[in-house]
Amino acid sequence: MDATPATAPPGGRRSTLPKDAARERYVEMGQLAALLQIRRDSQALEARAIAVGPFARLDANAVAVEDGKTRGAITNRFGSQAAYQVATMERALEAGDWIDRLEHPTPARFGTAEAWIDALFAGESARGPQHGAEPTVDYAFLWTLWLSAVPYGLWSERVSGPSMAEHVLWIERLERALQDGLDHFGVALREDTTVADLACACASVIEGTWLNQCLTLEHPLVPGEPIATALRRSGRLLWRGATAPTGGRHETNRVGDDRTAT
Repeated sequence: MDATPATAPPGGRRSTLPKDAARERYVEMGQLAALLQIRRDSQALEARAIAVGPFARLDANAVAVEDGKTRGAITNRFGSQAAYQVATMERALEAGDWIDRLEHPTPARFGTAEAWIDALFAGESARGPQHGAEPTVDYAFLWTLWLSAVPYGLWSERVSGPSMAEHVLWIERLERALQDGLDHFGVALREDTTVADLACACASVIEGTWLNQCLTLEHPLVPGEPIATALRRSGRLLWRGATAPTGGRHETNRVGDDRTAT
């Protein structure tokens, strides 16, 4: 009796897997190969600056033509197409100047804390990517470009370092905005919660919703409702969960205090 195994045999013999199972096997092998390629590219990044993801396909000639110039207009300034690709990638990874220009709604303009927190999250939704939008150079699209490089951060400090530095700047801005709201409305945080806790939670919810905003303009579960509704309501839940139901401030929760408190 033929004892040929059900998996791909050594020596180049024909696989006996059913067609669908063979397709699935090769797709899984392809997924692993793609991950291994990302890791190899990431490790190469540590040795020298190279462009990865969509930046590696950036064509200096096509960009120059858009500006009515020849390729030399770019390569003369950057030295080569590869250097231009790297400079463009680094710009997307270091978007701190956009954070510096970020303005959150002023608490004094709102009658209640919840109206203010609702406006804060509505603003963050509007600042993020929008499904189907025309590409332009603003923070939403720089964030989208950054997103394309994130997988390389698994193995590359060159990607993770500036990415995390920009992320920390943003969370610090959220901290200050949230502290302003707590102070203005006389709201206390729960004793086991810090402003840093709330800011980190807010950042995670915002960027998670931005991922959805890349795919849809509608609420994922409520047809007809905009995606901003999901973010605004999530923001209210975070605010309600972090703030104490009774009055009284807990000064240890202010920005800059011990963030390891539990």
